[in-house]
Amino acid sequence: PNDKDFNEKAKLIEEKLSLNELITISNLLLINNEGTKKEIVLRLLTYLCDLDILNQNIIRENDSGSDSENENEQNRKSYENLSEESVQLPVHNVYQPNISFNDIESIIMPFDGDSHQSIEKWIELFEDVVNMFNLSDLHKLVFGKRSLKGKAKLCIQSETGVNSWGKLKNLLLSEFGYSCNSAELHEMLSKRKLKDDESLEEYFLKMKQLCTRGNVEDTALMQYVINGIPDSVIRKSILYGCQNLSEFKQKLRVYEKMRSDYDKAKPNRPKFGNETKDRIKVSKIENKDKFEDTKLNNIRCFNCGALGHKSSVCENKIKGIKCFKCNKFGDHLAKDCTIKKEHSNVTVDKTTSCENLTTKIVRINDLNIVSLIDTGSQKTLIKKSIFDKIGKISELEQSNIKLSGLGNTTVKPLGIFKTKIIIDDLEFESEICVVSDSSLSFDFIVGCNVINQCTLIVSGKEIKFTKPSDNSLSDSFLINVAEVMTHEQEIDLTHIQNKEYQEKVRNLLRNYKPNKTKKIDVKMNIRLTSDIPINSSPRRFPFIEKEIINEQIEQWLKDKIIRPSTSEYNSPVVLVKKKDGSSRLCIDYRRLNKITVREHFPLPLIDDLLDRLQSANIFSTLDLKNAFFHVDIDPSSKKYTSFVTDTGQYEFNKMSFGLTNSPSVFQRYIYNVFRDLIKENVVMIYLDDLVIFSENETQGIERLQRVLKTASEYGLELNIKKCQFLKREIEFLGHRIKDGKLYASPLKIKAVMNFPELKCTKDIRSYLGLTGYFRKFIPHYSAIAKPLSDLLKKRQ
Repeated sequence: PNDKDFNEKAKLIEEKLSLNELITISNLLLINNEGTKKEIVLRLLTYLCDLDILNQNIIRENDSGSDSENENEQNRKSYENLSEESVQLPVHNVYQPNISFNDIESIIMPFDGDSHQSIEKWIELFEDVVNMFNLSDLHKLVFGKRSLKGKAKLCIQSETGVNSWGKLKNLLLSEFGYSCNSAELHEMLSKRKLKDDESLEEYFLKMKQLCTRGNVEDTALMQYVINGIPDSVIRKSILYGCQNLSEFKQKLRVYEKMRSDYDKAKPNRPKFGNETKDRIKVSKIENKDKFEDTKLNNIRCFNCGALGHKSSVCENKIKGIKCFKCNKFGDHLAKDCTIKKEHSNVTVDKTTSCENLTTKIVRINDLNIVSLIDTGSQKTLIKKSIFDKIGKISELEQSNIKLSGLGNTTVKPLGIFKTKIIIDDLEFESEICVVSDSSLSFDFIVGCNVINQCTLIVSGKEIKFTKPSDNSLSDSFLINVAEVMTHEQEIDLTHIQNKEYQEKVRNLLRNYKPNKTKKIDVKMNIRLTSDIPINSSPRRFPFIEKEIINEQIEQWLKDKIIRPSTSEYNSPVVLVKKKDGSSRLCIDYRRLNKITVREHFPLPLIDDLLDRLQSANIFSTLDLKNAFFHVDIDPSSKKYTSFVTDTGQYEFNKMSFGLTNSPSVFQRYIYNVFRDLIKENVVMIYLDDLVIFSENETQGIERLQRVLKTASEYGLELNIKKCQFLKREIEFLGHRIKDGKLYASPLKIKAVMNFPELKCTKDIRSYLGLTGYFRKFIPHYSAIAKPLSDLLKKRQ
């Protein structure tokens, strides 16, 4: 065309098309789209002239008065052309270049109904494209249907009558429209992490697309993207401080380049960002190898009980099962063994001071030995170094007995010997076990095999050995050796200055017996929210722990605390270490507790109890032994308490600790036992802790007598070791009470003083929880603790 025609066409295109539309057309034709609007028009016009496209006639605007028949005919022709994958695209009715179906389809993003895609956003993008080319409704319908994949395509194929873009859009919105609230959206963003087969750019774009479901700030998006990259904070520091998404994308490219260079430089090194994970794996492998190489001697065979090999390679397997009571191979287990196993309990703690224990001089072959009198030890023991000094003793005999309690372990003695020992000028025949020096802190321990041959006389903290025929002293001062310790030994009454009051307290304790002539109709009834039984497999325990479990179960069966069970419910057992180092058998009822309907009998308010105690001067405290075992379980609920071990399945007759409602049920039980005395302000009770408070010692003894009488009538067993009588100062519920005043517990003060340096939010929360105990003692505590409390708010 001549210059005049060219300029007219350029002017017409510049008037009819916007800059964005010109850029879009240039992109479709793969023409450079940079420069001003006029430059793009000239470049585009020149390109089209070279293709001889502009030699076609200019399309004029259709008459506004066209009837519907002409419009239908035009739509029909458009559809026929579209089916041939070639469609005439009127761009603002100016020119009509030939654009293939594939060109348009490549611009439209497909929709498959995935939960990460927003149908609203997809429709918005789709209409931007089709409106840019001014497509008819029929074109929109066809392009829309061809852009659907997966679930979305199946949804449309299952529907009929979808013959317009409007109907198609409404159907998609009704089927895949989802309103995502801010909380759900932020949760989705926080959980989305960079995948192994995903580039950083793909990850960023998908996160950005996810944000289109709601109003998410750019800064929040950048933070979520950074958090989702598995790498150290130091390496990711390059991504912080961006002002906009464009700058953030640039830094992502730099960061990805760093990752790539790092992996190429060290091909055998763990991938960038995965060092921690790989290091953990390597550490596990190394520890495993180390364990197998150096710890083999600590492996115990469950077949023969020996160390150094596993049961799968045990040479004694062909001999059959082994009984660990008689140590013989045969056809029975320890629980069925008819031979009573020799097993000594030795309760010696190396940290125990000699001043707090009872010692005597024992003479063997003219050698005087300072010895501990231990009624808790079944055997008499001697150190190897002391045995060597005795002389004139026959050689040691070997023995299969084992001694438990020595340093909380089981020790086999070096040997045993029999000899005569002299205590308080009395001669006793004794079998003595020789143990290594490292096992005992005392040179000699006098056990029950000697003590059973005599009668002990207690006078204060002193013990005297006498022959059973010696009746020169009052029976009230004699101790039967079947008893481990007397009340006089366990309870120190020296703080009571009045000897008459001391004797009255001793008589009350000496005469106390849980007779149980009355009964309270309170039972534990367990109600569940689900009928699906809870089942757990028996847990594996080392040989020593199995013995502890079996001994406890045998004792519970003997005391009728438990009974054998065939319940469809069962929970596992667990051994928990106590403060003294011994183990307590517990039942793991956590799964059962989750579906148990809660009891709501209230526990007393601790502050109310403490306020009432401040009006008293004399206090006595009683501690119940196995408190929860005083309460029966309803027969219909016993099956829920079932537990399983490797020896069988059992269920409780008495209420077990560990059940979620045990504290509330027991509080109801103990309240009903002492209801009248509680109303008269004679006693206060918090679970198994009873406090008898009075104004003076006379009133204290009278109230103690009433409480003990009631406790005896209902069969309550007392833990005398933990009881206190007629004291002016006691520890109760973590507080110290003295002369009618309340003080902070020294243990709590020590805990605060020794609290480690605060390093994280968890430490701050723990510290505030501990110091909150002192709120009542420190004026304006809240103001003092406010700086720490504010730190918690900033981290929320």
